[in-house]
Amino acid sequence: MTRVAVGVEVDAPPATVWSVLTAFDAYPDWNPLVRRVRGRVEEGRRLRVVITQRGVPPAVIAPRVTRVVPERELSWRSALPVPGAFDATHRFLLEPLDGGERTRFTQEETFGGVAGAAVPRAVRDRLRAGFADMSDALKRRAESAIPVCDSDR
Repeated sequence: MTRVAVGVEVDAPPATVWSVLTAFDAYPDWNPLVRRVRGRVEEGRRLRVVITQRGVPPAVIAPRVTRVVPERELSWRSALPVPGAFDATHRFLLEPLDGGERTRFTQEETFGGVAGAAVPRAVRDRLRAGFADMSDALKRRAESAIPVCDSDR
């Protein structure tokens, strides 16, 4: 298995960070990596996710939501149709800090299957940079306390 992870401390409570993270309709306004997400934040639901990374064309994936713990974790998983060939699990983790006044926000991607161990370093580095860009943008958004609403939540 191969794993890429990036974390940032946010000067906002988990409820605020969660609200920004799950307000998919607002992503085009602030998110430099995940430009669009269509679907509902519910376990078992399929999403449509548009990802833009530096130097490569946009990618569209259709992961399934695998875990939702409000204000703590949102995870989704995508896989090739051939079982065991390749899969990717993306996790957004929120950890309360300072009695819930602040949040440690981490996003990680774990690649599995036969091809999971062969993800090239350049791809991992590009993902890490994209995760850092998104995490920094989420931090700015949450710390600015911009109210969000999303009918898909």
